[in-house]
Amino acid sequence: MNSRKMTVLLRDIVDALEMQFDEASSFLDLRTGKVETVSVDLLRRADECPHVQPDLPAWQEREWDIAKEIVSTDRFRQLPTKFDVHEWAIMRDFSYSVPSDTIREDLLNGIHGTGAFRHFKNALRRHGVESAWFTFRAEALIQIARAWCEEHHIEWQ
Repeated sequence: MNSRKMTVLLRDIVDALEMQFDEASSFLDLRTGKVETVSVDLLRRADECPHVQPDLPAWQEREWDIAKEIVSTDRFRQLPTKFDVHEWAIMRDFSYSVPSDTIREDLLNGIHGTGAFRHFKNALRRHGVESAWFTFRAEALIQIARAWCEEHHIEWQ
């Protein structure tokens, strides 16, 4: 057995945090350091009937094998979900970081009510601060990934 500790690339975790959607969950393979994303449907099937192979296309067979490993071993650790990331809070924090009172107020007004994400993005474009937002958001996701690694005693680079 290799005594060297597994190290994960922080960029892989951040990439998974950026690409979250309701139909899938991302996990860190504690043995390899790879991030795996698996459909919620396959995870449910693997949990309920791990010995019944579903009729899957060839490209999804590896995902099925990973889903079975996830539900039956402690080899995988689930990454923060979109509910852990709090995108709205990141938008709020960015808004407060903007030095211009006018832009700050417009961004803060945009994040309330129906269509908050769309209104926020429109305000970013209107004021030409999209690149500052993307930089701020990327740094926030890096901080979330680092904190998650530290909480789970996972070495990262």
